[in-house]
Amino acid sequence: MAGSTLQLIKSIYNLLRTNNLHVFSVYPPGHFSSPIPNIRDILSREEGLFDQSVRDIPGVDLREQQQINLLQALSEYYVELPFTPNSIGPRRYYYENDFFSYGDAIILFSMLRHYRPKRVIEIGSGFSSAVMLDTKELFLGDSIDLTFVEPNPDRLLGLLKENRADECHLIQKRIQDIDLSVVDSLDENDFLFVDSSHVLKVGSDVQYIVFHILPRLKRGVIVHFHDIPWPFEYPREWLGRGIIWNEAYFLRSFLQYNRAFPILYFNAYIHQFHREVLGQMMPLCLRNPGGGLWLKKAV
Repeated sequence: MAGSTLQLIKSIYNLLRTNNLHVFSVYPPGHFSSPIPNIRDILSREEGLFDQSVRDIPGVDLREQQQINLLQALSEYYVELPFTPNSIGPRRYYYENDFFSYGDAIILFSMLRHYRPKRVIEIGSGFSSAVMLDTKELFLGDSIDLTFVEPNPDRLLGLLKENRADECHLIQKRIQDIDLSVVDSLDENDFLFVDSSHVLKVGSDVQYIVFHILPRLKRGVIVHFHDIPWPFEYPREWLGRGIIWNEAYFLRSFLQYNRAFPILYFNAYIHQFHREVLGQMMPLCLRNPGGGLWLKKAV
């Protein structure tokens, strides 16, 4: 334990030094007024901080039985999954990638089939976009309109098929810079699919989405946030990789005592507490459960 702790501290120190993070803050990393945590303090309390066995969160209605019921409904589409582990064949999407793997893709595919949204707006793009494009091509056709808001669309453009530029709409801007009337087009059971920077800070996409976009959504719009772990705490190992996100903390506080956005499905929660059921219904999800958090605006 001592060796791994020392290595973690060294890794984070080197990341901070390499990126010169000390130059633009009065408070150095680890200071109690810095958003970058004190790693020694975190590691001294890691047993409590990173405990995934926590079953309930005060003020957050996890709607456990409703999640199980939805999982059962989604499992009806499992036998029709068109994807393969690796990049072979005609499909854009494949499971073995580092960004949007088995559980995320399977639940997204099933959600698209189950709710049949007429419009999807995705903030951020990549392998999740590939799932949407394949599902549209194979099962939904022109009944669904896909819009991707992505300022750096290289990965997305690499997924589009030749002579199929009409298969989606690309807005090559940051979400903070688009006309908000775009999201006003979303109706009941349409999707707002968020795969953001995962960082809440001055002027960030996370701040903008929660402050300006979620309040104006119509009743019944389904909202997805990506890379949300249970219990709204990022894995210890991510600190050593220099991943210091805070979106999950913001969403936890957003959901406390919030009846306006009930939880539909939470990948990490179901995997943590209903692994056997998940394995029976969708066994491939056990290979990598993913981090999707699905909400539905209720008012």
